[in-house]
Amino acid sequence: ASVKSNKLLVAAIDFGTTFSSWACSFRHDFLKEPTKILVKEWNSGVGISAKAPTTALIRPDGETLHAFGYDAEDKYATFAENNEHKDWYYFRRFKMSLFKDRNLSRQTKIKDESGKEMPAMKVISLVIRYLKDDLHKELASKITRQLSYEEEIQWVLTVPAIWNDKARSFMREAAIQ
Repeated sequence: ASVKSNKLLVAAIDFGTTFSSWACSFRHDFLKEPTKILVKEWNSGVGISAKAPTTALIRPDGETLHAFGYDAEDKYATFAENNEHKDWYYFRRFKMSLFKDRNLSRQTKIKDESGKEMPAMKVISLVIRYLKDDLHKELASKITRQLSYEEEIQWVLTVPAIWNDKARSFMREAAIQ
């Protein structure tokens, strides 16, 4: 967002092929110090990282994101150790399948690690919603009032420069689901 923006906050979601995260900057901080940015800190179990694996663990209902990132990897591993993983959806490094699909549409399905299919729009939407909600939780711990998604936050979603318009539009639509 430009300095002329009336938004209180600019929030960016980097939905990566391998890793993803969010970062944000308050307008008043940007005006004083443009490099002052709040970045998500993910606990990998062995340290802190600015990004988490683009890994989604979705409940057997196909509607609910159970875990994301390192947490998804850990929970799925536990389910697999106990042979309780078969009905769950476990997606890793799935973003580029959108770019490769020449017939990309709202009906496009992607396969999880075991070959089970789900609508790509649903998977991407669940992950983006998780990242947006995670940012809101972080902000709630730092400021005294809740921010409006639409009115006070200028959202930015990264997409690869090599993507065609169809793939970019797909991501935009997933972000507003």
